[in-house]
Order: sequence, then C-alpha cells, then structure tokens
Amino acid sequence: MSFDSRIAYYVTHRRRSVYMALLVAVLACFALLFCCLRLDSEVLNLLPGSFDSVQALKTYNRDFSQNRELTFAVYDPDHSTSMEDFTQHFSDMLKKEPWVQRVMDRSPMEDPNGMDEVQTLGLPLLFNLPPADFNDAIKQLDPATMQAHLHKLRGEIEAGSMKAEMELNFDPLGIVTRGLKPLAGSFSVEQSQPLIASDGTLHLVLVITNQKGLGPPECQAMMKQVAEFEKRVLNTWTDGKAPSILVTGRTPYVAEMSKGMERDITSTLLGSVLLVAGVFYFGFRRVRPLLAIMHVLLLCCIIAVAAGGVIFHALNGITIGFCSILVGLGVDFGMLMYGSYQTQRHAGKDHEAAVAGAIRQLGTGILFGSLTTAAGFLALVLSDCAGFSQLGVLIAIGILLAGFFMMTVFFVFLGAKHSPPKHDELFDVVKKYVGWVFKSPAPFMVSTGVLLLVLNILAFAPVGKLVFQADPKSLEPKDSKAGFALRTISSKMTRGGVEPVIVIVDAKNAQGFHDRWELLQARWSEALANGKIKSIATPAPFAVSPDLIAENTRALLGVNIPAARDALSKIIDQEGFSADSFKHSFDLLDSLTAIAHGNTKALDWRKTLPENSSWWFVLDRFFGTEPNVGVAYITPNQTIASEAAKEELLTTLTTPGVPLENMHISGWSYTLANLIPWSKWKLIELSVVMVAFNIILLIFLYRKFFPLFILMLSLFLSIGAMVATLKGFAIPLNLFNVLAFPLVLGVGVDYGIYILLAVRQPGDRELAFATILKPVLLSGLTAVCGFGSLAFARNPSLRGLGIVCAIGVAWCLFSTLFFILPAYIWKGDK
Repeated sequence: MSFDSRIAYYVTHRRRSVYMALLVAVLACFALLFCCLRLDSEVLNLLPGSFDSVQALKTYNRDFSQNRELTFAVYDPDHSTSMEDFTQHFSDMLKKEPWVQRVMDRSPMEDPNGMDEVQTLGLPLLFNLPPADFNDAIKQLDPATMQAHLHKLRGEIEAGSMKAEMELNFDPLGIVTRGLKPLAGSFSVEQSQPLIASDGTLHLVLVITNQKGLGPPECQAMMKQVAEFEKRVLNTWTDGKAPSILVTGRTPYVAEMSKGMERDITSTLLGSVLLVAGVFYFGFRRVRPLLAIMHVLLLCCIIAVAAGGVIFHALNGITIGFCSILVGLGVDFGMLMYGSYQTQRHAGKDHEAAVAGAIRQLGTGILFGSLTTAAGFLALVLSDCAGFSQLGVLIAIGILLAGFFMMTVFFVFLGAKHSPPKHDELFDVVKKYVGWVFKSPAPFMVSTGVLLLVLNILAFAPVGKLVFQADPKSLEPKDSKAGFALRTISSKMTRGGVEPVIVIVDAKNAQGFHDRWELLQARWSEALANGKIKSIATPAPFAVSPDLIAENTRALLGVNIPAARDALSKIIDQEGFSADSFKHSFDLLDSLTAIAHGNTKALDWRKTLPENSSWWFVLDRFFGTEPNVGVAYITPNQTIASEAAKEELLTTLTTPGVPLENMHISGWSYTLANLIPWSKWKLIELSVVMVAFNIILLIFLYRKFFPLFILMLSLFLSIGAMVATLKGFAIPLNLFNVLAFPLVLGVGVDYGIYILLAVRQPGDRELAFATILKPVLLSGLTAVCGFGSLAFARNPSLRGLGIVCAIGVAWCLFSTLFFILPAYIWKGDK
C-alpha cells in the first residue's frame, strides 16, 4: 500500500485511535506547560546577547537599578500649584503606606538624619585615605592642635561666620571632613541623583517597596496598590489643582508588559482567526472544513508552546505573536489540501480515495513549503535575540506540525460524510483568469515584470527615504505610562540633553576593586579637565582598600585616644561650647577606640548605614548586589550617535591597568551605536542564508534552470516592491522588523512551488493550474491576514514585524499570480 493510501485508510477507518492518540498528546502538553512554562517580560531579551554593551545593560538593570525601586515624578509643567507643598503632602502620605520600605524626596544632606548618617559614611572613607593624608587627619586629635582649632572656630562663630557654625554642628574636630574630601572629585549627590528639575516643573520621589516577588503577578499587584494610593493623594489635596503623578521603574514596566501580553494574545489571535475564517469561508463556503482546520492549528499551537516551554523554560513577550502567525500560515496547507480534496470529490471519488489523491497531488509541495517556511523562521535563531529566536523556533515547530497534520489529522476532523459544495463561484473566476493567461501569457508576464522593475528602481534609487528608527522608545508601546514617565524624567533631568553612559567594573577581590577604581578615577579626571568628557560620577571613594585600612589601623595604634578624649572635654569647658555640639566627635572617638582594639565593623558602611537611610538611594546606584562590582556614570560631550563616536569615547575611557574584559560600557545611546550596524548586517546575513537555502532546496525540487530562475527573480522583485512600499508610505524599519526580510523569503517562495506542481500535473493543464491557483490565492490572503493581525498588538517590535511581513507576503502573492504563473504557462516545465 502506498504512503498516501495508507494515510487515507487510517484517517478514514481508524479515527477513534487517532482521537485517543491526540488526547494523550494534548494532556501531556498541558502537563509540560504547567511544569515548565513561564513568561519572560524582560524587554532587554529582545536585544542581541552577543554584545557586551547589551549584557552590561542587563546587569545594570538587574543589579543596580534596584528591582524594587519606584521612581515617582510630581510633574507640573504649567506651574499651576506649589510643587514644594504638594511634594511634601505626597511624601508624607507615601511614608505611611504599608508597601513602602524607604523614601527619598530630597538630597540626603537635606534630610534630618542625613547629616548624622554622613558621619557613619565618613569613618570608612577616612581609613581609605592614603597613609600620609590619614596621618595628617589623625593629628587633629593632638591636644594642642585641638585647642588651637577650636579656639579659632570659637572666634569665627563670634564674628558671625555661618560656615564656622555649620562646621561646629557637623565636624568640630575637622577629621570627618578630611575623610569626605575625595567625594568632591568623584561625585556629588546632585550629580548622581538630581531630584528637582532646573525649571522647577518636576520633583522626584524615590521609593523602595517591600514587594515580595518580581514576577508579573507581583508587579501587577504592586501597581494596583500604587494606583489606589495615587487616587487617595489626589483626593486629599485641597489646595488648588494637583500636579500629575508619574511613575516608572522595573515594576511598572513589567506590570504593563505582562498586561500587554495578555491583551495582545487575545487581540492578535482573535483578529487572525476572524480574518482567516472570513477568507476561508469566502473561498469555500463551508464551515466544517474551517472548524477542522482550526482544530488542527489549535493542536499545533499547544504542542509547539509545550515544546517551547521544555526548550526555553521562559518564553519572551515577543512570542505572543506565535499563534496568530501560525494561524495565518498553517491554514495554507489546510486550504491546499481541502481544495485538492474538493476537486477529487467533484471528479466522483469517495472520501478515502479523494484523501489519497489530495495527498498524492500536493504532499510533496506541502512538504517543501513547510520546510522553506520553517527555515525562514529558524533563521531568526541567527539573530542572537532570545525573544526572536524563541519566536522562530516555535513557529518552525508549528509550521512543520501543521504541514503533517493537515495531510492527516485534518481529514479525521473533517469526516467521511462531508461533501464539498457542488458549485464554486470563486473557482469559476480563477479558471477564467487562468484561461486568459493561457491565451496570451507574455503580456501578463511583461507588464507585471515592468511594474515590479520600476518599483525596484524606486526602492534602491536615491528617491525618497527609507525610515529607520534607532530610538529606544520605538521598542516600547506608544501608550506606555512607565515609558512616558521615564522619557519625561530623562528630558528634565539629563544635563544638556546628553544621555550619560554607564561603565560597570568588576574585580575578584576588594583590593583589586579599589585599585581599578583608583586608576579609573585618575584617568577620567584628567579627561574631564581636558574637556574630552562633560562629567563623571564614580564610586571610587567607597571602594575601600583592605591594605590601606590595615596600614592606617596600625598608625592609629600610635594615637593616645583616651588622652584626646580627656583633652576635648576640657577644651569644650574652656571655650564655653555646648557638649551637645560635640556628640558626633565623642562618637567618633569611641569608634576609633573600638577600631584600635580590633573591632573593624564600623569600617564597613554596608553594615553600619541604617536600612532606612536615604543614602542607600545614592549608594545603590554605584554598587551592585554582587560584591566588588560597581558602576560609574560618564556624560560625554554629546550623545553617542555613531560607531565613530562610540570608539572615540571607548578610547577616552580605556585605562592602562584595567582590563577591558573587566570594564563594561553601556547605556542606550552607546548600545544603539552597536545595534544599528548589527541590524543592517543581520538583514543581509539572514537574507543570504535564506536565499541559499531556497536555492538548494529548489534545485533538489525543480532540477531545471528556468523555473528556478523565474521563482528567485520573482522573490527579488517582490522584496524590492516591499522596500518601495515602505518608502512610499513612510513605514519605518527598526532594529527588529528588518528580520522580516528572511521571513518573507521563506514564506513567499511557497506559492511558486505550488504553481510548479500544477505544471507537472498530467492531463488538462489549464484545469490543474486553476485547481492549484485558488488555494494559493486564499493561502496568500490568509498569510497576509496572519501577519497583518499583529498590527493589533501593543508590542511595537511585534507590530512592526507583522506589518512589514504582511506587505512583503502580499507582493510575493502578487508576483506569483501575475508573473510566475504566466511565465510557467509560457515556458512550461522546461
């Protein structure tokens, strides 16, 4: 028994066994989905992971941006209310919220506890000074030196010096100030974290939440609490019009992305199903085969997603387009099989014989069609983007399953009792068109070829402009509230409109970490002085050196701290100071005594700084959750906009003694300088790979020059027409929808394959062409609908990919109908 007859027998006489096997497979898939699958809402996983700048951006987002931090912005561009009063009202209510762990609404130096906490920070910085500077600072404990210093301070206060008054309250001995001195050349609180816009229209309030988890459900729950809190704040404000409250951070983004995924899955799949169903019903006027096809596609989706869950464990948001694309492409095989089956039944064959005939007629074409389409999507694996690689693998699996199931399971769902309609109006129209082409194929081919050639000239000539979006905001939904908040904050807070780059530095141990930051600080300070960069903010002062601490601790042993304490008490009485003003000084002496006795806990600011201190908001931006990892912020003279500017900055920042593998430079502008050339190269690379695969596969299938030449020429002209359309309608390309080009090559080649099958059919060639052309027409329309349904998605990467693919497939269908078909009729299978 032949393969097609064997399949026809099983789908006709063993339907119950097939149903049981499918039930077992579906149950197994659901078990795998329950155990293995989770959603990955990380937008950075859409970027190619091979770039160090991308990996650094992920590290920064994960370890430095405080995963549980929310950045609120009180925004009043119209100056319609008192920003200071509203911000105070907002902050006071915020601090009472049960989901809030700590809040920073002003500079730590302005915070009531900030001055006390800076004493805690000053001690480890003091012992991190070079030995000469440390010894000079410790000399301040000499009784005579203290006497002279405090006597001078007393005189300046009596003379009305505000500076002396502040020094008395902060550091009357002048020791802590010397420890803090390196901060002046490294960063300032305002430089590292500005809280108020220069025009006064925006005030930041930073919050660390007690959010338990970082997954989509936890982020959505947190943002629900935030939304309720915002309503209460606005409802309790009675002093005029309230400003806007913006919020951004990882949690808002994940909450938006995950909700967007849910909406996109529904909207794109529903749109695809409705459009495809409409096209199918228009072509065949039957519901039962449509339901059979949809059941097959649902089965393909379930198995492919389960396979994806096993392979990848976490599926990125971009894969939400998988089902709608699969519906649009997988239905092609069903319509081809049903169209052939319908013809067989019209010829008088029974169900089993018609199934065998349809498989015999189109089985080879569907096999090669599914392989070329799957190859087009598998090419996305070469993109180095986790999200698009997953999308490609899932669709490739689904397409291969659809090709097999439409030749088998489809007929099980269809049933032997189904009878196709006796009259097919669309087939009559297609048959008339084929008859016209048979009468004069050359004019059809030439006129279509001229049109496509003109479009190709417009596509590649310097006429118009192909828009390429290289802005990060093109990767996020246009209505993203978190994105709007981030852009608003960036525009108000970024100095001079120049986005800083980040430099992450790591080391094996604390001493190596200190040594590297010391070298970097010196190198970058020189570059700043020479005007090569605009500003720097580094964690160098807090990168403490175990060697310096050990050496300075030994030097401390030579200081008679008890004598200094007694002398200080006497000098306070002699000069008439209040003892309360010297509380920090006595605390410092107690800490020095403990250090001298071997208790160095006070030298670890991570352990001594209070958990609710606002200083953590500053320090957490410089130090990662991993030990000996820190980040600096460098503001270049202008935003990095080209590969040359990126290389120039890299040369400026590269420092002898700091290996490049331990210094990772990133930031959106810096990363995009890498990604723009990458995206253009990937367009060429993947397209070449897809063309080569098509040629090899088609040589095996065609084994003759002319049909292969016509098909590849048609694909080339279709791609050019697609580019001309993008230029003409100003449809932008971005970093990712350039990947549509290899997909169009993989999908568009199928229609030519099916047309060639008609050439090789024995008997009435005109009838054979008409029989194949109708399902090809409908298949092309459903593919356009499947990709076009992605236009309903909020995810811009997915939406852009769908629109560009829909345009490309539409042109491939056009060239198949009006160029390939006349050419094959004209020359035949020669």
